[in-house]
Amino acid sequence: MSEYLRSIIIDEETPAADGTYTYDLPVNPVSHLILTILAVNEVDEATPEQLAALIPNVQVLHRGTTIFQMRAVDLLAFNQLWLGRTPMLGQMTPAGARVRFLSLLIPFGRLPYLPGECYPESRAGELQIQLTVDIETDDASIESLQLESIQLPAASPPQYMKVSTLVSQATALGAWDIELPLGNEYLGMMLRSNTIPVVNTWTATIEAIRLLANNKEYYISSANWESLYGSRINRGGLEPGFIPDYQQPHAANYALIDFDPRGNGGFIMPTATLSALTLRVTAGVLDEIRLFPIELVRV
Repeated sequence: MSEYLRSIIIDEETPAADGTYTYDLPVNPVSHLILTILAVNEVDEATPEQLAALIPNVQVLHRGTTIFQMRAVDLLAFNQLWLGRTPMLGQMTPAGARVRFLSLLIPFGRLPYLPGECYPESRAGELQIQLTVDIETDDASIESLQLESIQLPAASPPQYMKVSTLVSQATALGAWDIELPLGNEYLGMMLRSNTIPVVNTWTATIEAIRLLANNKEYYISSANWESLYGSRINRGGLEPGFIPDYQQPHAANYALIDFDPRGNGGFIMPTATLSALTLRVTAGVLDEIRLFPIELVRV
């Protein structure tokens, strides 16, 4: 019978000032972390994105090497698009000076509580998390932070999931190439288009994409932004009743390339033998593009 161990890492800690705070993580194999932002509305009810904006960077490192890194607002979208679940928002009184909290999962496997895919055992002080905080914005202010871990003490995982962030600023319209990391297998890649179709215009930073390996088509010959966005349905959608504060669809700027649509590894994309892997974006706006490679690392 499997057993998990849940423990508190950050217990109601109030950051004293803006900056980056570092915490040691457990030595046991780790399935995932739960980051909870406890905040106060400044004027009216803060949306989940506005609460997440209080944490501009979440980074997990092993001996200085990044294992997981993105902004908390990107993590909010990642929880929905990749895990297929809408993060939980608590205490939703619609008024200023009211408390509100948001919990986000930081996973190290495709599924939580998966002994065969989690971050492996480490030594004390080797595995750390760094949280960059902005203690107050126009929408909310941090009251305190919580961080808890789910450990799998008996696990000996042969692999874990790594997620990183690539930022590219398109400086020319049309074809815009972004080089991707090589070596590991790809489970997927989340995309963020800073500009998206709104009101009466179809303009988007990412209008279409192609994937090239060694300058040849690889997995994606061509795909349009709107269809990539619509394909999110394969992994789940907004769960009614949890987050009522949206004036537009949740995570509207995000789409997902899924190389593991069945969850059984049948379509995982190898890169070990490649000399180049390129995402060719058709840029419709000179704007920021964010990519989040989701890699499977063999131990």
